[in-house]
Amino acid sequence: MLQENPPSRYLPRLAHPEDSQETNTAVSYVLGDQENAGHIPGDNSDSFASSGNLPANPASQQHHLAHLRMLMAMQKAEYESKIASLEQQHRELQSKIKDMHWKLGQQRKWYGLVEMKMRNAERAKEDAERRNEMLQKEMEEFFETFGEINRWK
Repeated sequence: MLQENPPSRYLPRLAHPEDSQETNTAVSYVLGDQENAGHIPGDNSDSFASSGNLPANPASQQHHLAHLRMLMAMQKAEYESKIASLEQQHRELQSKIKDMHWKLGQQRKWYGLVEMKMRNAERAKEDAERRNEMLQKEMEEFFETFGEINRWK
């Protein structure tokens, strides 16, 4: 009954396609061991003794179970190391994001200051132009007045 399901049933499902190759390699390794031992999953001819439900070769099944447990332990260690690596990358990226947010804030402040200086410069220019126009008018009035005084002399 245990051998009706292929050993891959006992391996965890993988979320990433690249990990399935590792699983396929592991399953083929286990299946190869079973074939070498004279046992092929799905071939129930020698999996049960004629006396009932007892396995024909319990040592072989224990060996295969140990292989599967070893493979699962290796996968678990590999996945845990991948998780740790991804968590470290996540922390590094979070740090970069935080730094970039700070730099963006600094850029916004700088941009605001530059805008304020440009508005002030524009106002100063407009004020200077108004003063120049007023001075020009005053000079014209002065020369008109001065010219009239000189005419009376």
